[in-house]
Amino acid sequence: MCYNESIMKRFVYILTLFLFLINTSVFAETKYTQEEIKAVSPDGFNMVATLEYPKTKGIREYQTVVLLHSLGYHSQWWGQLPEELKKNGYAVLTIDLRGHGKSVYNSKLTKTSWKNLTLKAYAKYPDDVLAVFNKIKEDHPKKEFFARWAIVGCDIGASTGVLAADKFTSKPKTIVMLSPMVKTKSLYIPVSVAQLDGVDFLAIISENNYASKNDSKYIMKFAQNEYQELYIDTKLSGMVMVREDEGTRQTIAKWVSQYLNQ
Repeated sequence: MCYNESIMKRFVYILTLFLFLINTSVFAETKYTQEEIKAVSPDGFNMVATLEYPKTKGIREYQTVVLLHSLGYHSQWWGQLPEELKKNGYAVLTIDLRGHGKSVYNSKLTKTSWKNLTLKAYAKYPDDVLAVFNKIKEDHPKKEFFARWAIVGCDIGASTGVLAADKFTSKPKTIVMLSPMVKTKSLYIPVSVAQLDGVDFLAIISENNYASKNDSKYIMKFAQNEYQELYIDTKLSGMVMVREDEGTRQTIAKWVSQYLNQ
């Protein structure tokens, strides 16, 4: 009986210690506040995003990186890139574009997939993103997330970012475009690139993505500031390139830091 009691006490002790260590580890690693942002676009579509920012007392202005995913993917496909950016203390905003991830309900709460969107619906992507920005500003009147910020986008996400930045009052310091395209669905970006005359661009392209190479050369003609191209020796493209290649993630983080840490 005493032997069994001893075993039970030891088991309870080990279990308690184990749970304590787990909680301590999670607490030690959780240095960020995470919020789910729910915004309504002008036509009533329900947009969902995730905002993470440092839990640091006294800070009212955050350096923010906005991540806009590829067509057919969602914000969870960024893999370790958000963590790579958070290592530098940046706030990270990941947005599920209309018809993707959690952003799939229209004004009638009918589930809508990106596969069924019309070109007219895709044209609303920049306004969807602005709705998220404005919701964050509304929810955090004493915090500033868009004074010093950057955009990282893949194909349609890159196009959306460029067009949204052109419309937004506060311009990003830089825009990273993975697998950029002159026109994605109904989103044509050269004119907006020209109007973002104080913004530097980085285009990251797979060596095998010839369509994106050609489009990038054309977009470059409209850039008023620095426009750099980086070719990656891989068959992957877009978000998959970011997800699978640590070097690409580090390149993005390093590029962004040049602008957000100034």
